[in-house]
Amino acid sequence: MWVSVCLISLVSTGCKTTERTTPDPTDATPVQRLNQFSTQHTEAGILKWTLVGDAAASFHQDFVEVKNPTVEIFEDGRLAIRLTSKKGIHFLTGADKDNLHLSGDVAGISENGKLYTEALEWWNKSGRLYAPNQATVVRGDSTWVGVKMQANPTLETVKMEKNQFRIYPKDENTDELE
Repeated sequence: MWVSVCLISLVSTGCKTTERTTPDPTDATPVQRLNQFSTQHTEAGILKWTLVGDAAASFHQDFVEVKNPTVEIFEDGRLAIRLTSKKGIHFLTGADKDNLHLSGDVAGISENGKLYTEALEWWNKSGRLYAPNQATVVRGDSTWVGVKMQANPTLETVKMEKNQFRIYPKDENTDELE
């Protein structure tokens, strides 16, 4: 009889439905921790990006926080940019699903230049990079500094506000300007 009561109690408490909420980052406790972490995102079988890190912590299946991440973003099957930072977040659910957020000494290298900032987001659906604060794009000896940067992953097309730049013609593709 006592076993039946315990089983009924366990079944009834185990079947409760709970609302899914995003954890408060200041009070979040990881559900799982991993040493060495890697994942990739594909669409229709085509590789879009990879994420590799030294360690990771999963939070309520809403996001994964990655230590020292390296992100490679691909366009048309080719590496478009390689990004590194101190911390990364891969969003797993909601409107931000498959978006990435990098912070702390973010650096990126593409065939069209280098990118430096303290915080960078990868908006997966639109295929855009976004740096809300100051960002620096370097091509050869030319530098471009601004805020609210939006760019494609190859850094071929970049938009920023509050621009400051030093551009040398030798660093620009003059064929495209004619």
